[in-house]
Amino acid sequence: MSLFKSSFKWAALIIGGPIVLALVALMLLVPLRYAWVEWKGPTVDARHMQAKLDYLSALEPVSKDQPNIVLIMFDDLGWGDLSSYGNALINTPRMDALAEEGLRMTDFYSASPVCSPSRAALLTGRMPPRTRTDKHVFFPSSHPIGAMRRIMGLANELPKEEITLAEVLKETGYVTQMVGKWHLGNKEGYRPNDFGFDDWYGVLHSNDMYPFDLFKNDQVLIQDQRKGGWFAAETDEQNPLPGNGIDQRQLTRKYTEEAVSFIQNAEDKPFFLYLAHSLPHVPLYADPEFAGTSEAGVYGDAVEDLDRSTGSILDAIDRAGISENTIVIVTSDNGADYNGSSGHLRGRKQQTLEGGQRVPMILRWPGRVEAGTVSSAMAMNTDLFPTLLSLLNIPQPQDRNIDGTDISGVFLNGTESPHDVLYYFPTIGTEPVAIRNDTFKLSINPKDRGRRRPHLSRLDLDNEAHDLSAKHVEVLDELITVLTSKADEVVQNPRGWK
Repeated sequence: MSLFKSSFKWAALIIGGPIVLALVALMLLVPLRYAWVEWKGPTVDARHMQAKLDYLSALEPVSKDQPNIVLIMFDDLGWGDLSSYGNALINTPRMDALAEEGLRMTDFYSASPVCSPSRAALLTGRMPPRTRTDKHVFFPSSHPIGAMRRIMGLANELPKEEITLAEVLKETGYVTQMVGKWHLGNKEGYRPNDFGFDDWYGVLHSNDMYPFDLFKNDQVLIQDQRKGGWFAAETDEQNPLPGNGIDQRQLTRKYTEEAVSFIQNAEDKPFFLYLAHSLPHVPLYADPEFAGTSEAGVYGDAVEDLDRSTGSILDAIDRAGISENTIVIVTSDNGADYNGSSGHLRGRKQQTLEGGQRVPMILRWPGRVEAGTVSSAMAMNTDLFPTLLSLLNIPQPQDRNIDGTDISGVFLNGTESPHDVLYYFPTIGTEPVAIRNDTFKLSINPKDRGRRRPHLSRLDLDNEAHDLSAKHVEVLDELITVLTSKADEVVQNPRGWK
């Protein structure tokens, strides 16, 4: 028996010893790698960084009579959350009036079903793999997931060599202002002021991530005492001041006041205002003035608060006498989360089903966009970058793929979509997993036990409920070919460099 015990001890030592040593080494190496990545910083593509600088420096100033641009982005607002999109429980009279005064689009999409990739696409005109945002959203460096992203070598900031709409407009003479949620990088050097915004008032990330500090450029106005965590819905939504930080019931009001002040004090130059609201993302809050005003709980109250905010922006534009020369755009970064409404669409945030990526989109430009227009033209938020540049006669960068398409014809003339197809990228993944044309949508079923069988549906019939592959074989084959070709192209050249 003693011999057996002795042999067992030696065997345990021989087998367990290396395992223990490996674990100790891992415990030492992980912090070292994290520290190294933090010190070294994100990798910059030198050739395309230089191409960016050359492009920006070659841009010519625009005339002072160029239109102002006000771009309002909501967080997790669903396709069916506004009255003008069929919601009977939430009253949104100011946004409904905006739609009556301009263009409402029924088939407008975010480039991703989650936040960071969609916001990057909006500002750059490029799909998620191009901007290294194809691995879910960015997290604060102090957050466990943010630390893990660093260790794994995943991007946690918008790459420096990307060109944003704000940088282009600033270089051509626009005054650029951002108010609200950034969520494209927490590190110093990767914040709104570093990507073309003259001034910024807001927060670095979603309101469910700690620390949730309020900034004015590089100055912290209100500091959250919590470090590196995630919200707990059952406590945070009952406590408007978690961590003694921002009173989120007043966050929409604070953003609105800052945006209105900017409009009122705008110089005699064209301006670009990007108002990126933090709500109705969870945890949910609304101004006490709106408590119980909707029939859709706190979520609906928050949306009605946001509608008032939109009205305040429009009123400020009217008071400044610049309505005729101001393009106003209202949209959302992705589809509704579990609280919101996808309308008649199937799916929600984080899914490439229609409810995850089809979002509201309203545009007003008096005298240029016909009032009361409703368009079913396919479009995506990547289209706004090239479209706005086209409207301002500003050339596009030539060293990279701009995945968006100029849809100014849809805006100004009511033309059909210039897109033959649109691609859907998943929350995590470099390759597109779905594609639609004017009538059909092909999805590669991610829950098909590894078989990845195609699912073909007609969007005008059943909202992706039934697979029609056997009935429309030619359509199926054509869409598979196009989707496969795009997937191959993106895998071979994910950043889209020329």
